[in-house]
Amino acid sequence: MAADATTARSGSRGTIAAPVVVDFLLSGLGFYCLVPVLPTIIGILTRHPDPLLTGTALFAFTFAYKGGSLFFANTLQRLPVRATTAGGLVIAGAGFLLLHGMTHPVGILASLVLAGLGVSANNISARVLVALTQAESTARNTAFAHIQVAINVAAAVGPLAANLVLGDHPRVLLPVIAGIFVLTAVLMFALVPRGLRPSDSATRRPLGLRVVADMVRDPRVRTVSLLTLVGSVMYGQFFSAFAIHVTHVTDSPAVRGAYYTVNAVVIVAGQVVVTRLTNRALGRGHAPWAVIRVGIAVFGLSFLLLALPGASIALTFLAVGVFATAEMVFSPMVSTAYAQLGGDRPMVEVFNFRQVSATLGESLGGFAGGALFTTLFQHRLGWAYWAGAALLGLATTAAFHRREAAVRQ
Repeated sequence: MAADATTARSGSRGTIAAPVVVDFLLSGLGFYCLVPVLPTIIGILTRHPDPLLTGTALFAFTFAYKGGSLFFANTLQRLPVRATTAGGLVIAGAGFLLLHGMTHPVGILASLVLAGLGVSANNISARVLVALTQAESTARNTAFAHIQVAINVAAAVGPLAANLVLGDHPRVLLPVIAGIFVLTAVLMFALVPRGLRPSDSATRRPLGLRVVADMVRDPRVRTVSLLTLVGSVMYGQFFSAFAIHVTHVTDSPAVRGAYYTVNAVVIVAGQVVVTRLTNRALGRGHAPWAVIRVGIAVFGLSFLLLALPGASIALTFLAVGVFATAEMVFSPMVSTAYAQLGGDRPMVEVFNFRQVSATLGESLGGFAGGALFTTLFQHRLGWAYWAGAALLGLATTAAFHRREAAVRQ
């Protein structure tokens, strides 16, 4: 086993990076085929759409795939990376396949949680593979950049494909997604080197829930975490309330999918420019958490567009463009803000802060978008939901505005 691990670490960048890129491209394709149409699928499975069930299902799935690994980190630490990567993909595929036959709410929730846990295990294991096999920072950065490109390609193609399939054969989509995950598992089991375990290079066990207490006590961590929480609630609307919103804007599956494709394309095309602008802000002395506020405010502006009466296809595309701009500011700057909180803390602890805040925020955002938006829309008050979501972002931005001059990171 030791020989296998040494061989893997000494392998070429291309041979190690290729399996990870294949993983995120294929599993990302399956994932992004599902999430934009998941609220619709839940309604089809139950035959009687229930806003509370939709919201609860989105909360459970988001919580599982974003934060599931926090609950079995010690197990992932001990097992071979090949087993946890391929195993997570198989578990995800099994969850999506089980979901296909479910009609009872309990079965739907259990299937989504199982699938989400599998996605979480695979995602963290694939990133661990990069960390274990790439010793140099530049090699790791290149591999993670390749991952980001693969994810955005999947995010551009998946929603369009999902809406086209769902339009004619809604029940075919889930087995297809399950098949994609199982195929990816087979490829990863064949491509990932044997013998690699996260514990090979560990100096201590992964941290537990103590990070939550530190998030509350430390004012610098608390500031970044609160902003991350609010921003994640707003980001979580894109695959919950917005996914439901577009079904009422247009009946065309191609146009519904195009909203998500446009979002991914805008990010790929504009991220470099937005990053240069945010780096200039940092260079002028603005704290990372202060730049995060800008992203939250822009999220709010995109929601204000959706709150306008008689939202059209064109206006919704404009809102998507504004949302993508907010995402380009918010997402990278959150990681930057947490990284600057390091000090005497291990980086794994710092990014556990991020994972807790983002998991809770996106899960709450999914629940609100699935349950509250659906309820309000049924009473012709969908605009009020978007106005309230915008107010949340703008009020948060205003609350932290005066602190920027007094608090410097």
